[in-house]
Amino acid sequence: MAADSRYLNAPVPGMSLTTEPGNRPWENPPSMTTVEEAIEFYTKRILNEENHDDLLDIVELGLPVRNIANMMQTTSVMKGRHSLDVGFLVLPVIEELIMTVADINGVEYKTSVEDVIKKNSVSRREARKVAMEVFKKKQEPKQEEQPTEEPKGLMAKRNQKAEA
Repeated sequence: MAADSRYLNAPVPGMSLTTEPGNRPWENPPSMTTVEEAIEFYTKRILNEENHDDLLDIVELGLPVRNIANMMQTTSVMKGRHSLDVGFLVLPVIEELIMTVADINGVEYKTSVEDVIKKNSVSRREARKVAMEVFKKKQEPKQEEQPTEEPKGLMAKRNQKAEA
């Protein structure tokens, strides 16, 4: 029931149109207008050793670096720090900074979702080889096991040879 109340407290579609224009951070001019300013901002934040633990925890969980960088720049756009265009231009720099911090601290990382998929997938050749092995096992005739003793009981099937 608690999950249902969460949905009831969500904003109603069109609610953003009921506020005064300019009240939201993304409706105002960004505080950083150049790529250089944004790079300096992210460099200070990512290379700050106080933020390393939180960043490395996320990287160790297996979230790809590209996704982490994308979340960081999207959050900054929502907070009005820079425009979406500047965010896209700064994205490769953010990725490199995160990978540098991970390398310095000896943490393994995944660069993108494609890398995760490649690592967890099987090649077509290997899949075909396994499928052929399974198919061959199904084609082989199974040898029925002969019972060692005659079945007993009221409903047991009697051996025709023994009766004759």
